[in-house]
Amino acid sequence: MTNRNIEKAAQLAPIVERVHGAHHPELSRVRQITDELQDSANAPHVSGLFHELRTVTDNYAIPKDVCEAFEATYHALERADRQHEAA
Repeated sequence: MTNRNIEKAAQLAPIVERVHGAHHPELSRVRQITDELQDSANAPHVSGLFHELRTVTDNYAIPKDVCEAFEATYHALERADRQHEAA
């Protein structure tokens, strides 16, 4: 799936996981899903991945104890999710 938001999230997700993963273990799965989205062209599979992301991230809710990169990752994923739903 070629999408600037997914590309941005894929760049940030490993960093965010490394920095915040101890307090936010869901970030490991967020990174994995983001990698899968970047590599996937299968629309039904992509829909399932976004569904799982919404579940894992509590609909992209941003915790209060995180940095701008964490926020940017969730915002990028949420935008990509909306774009996918609109397509």
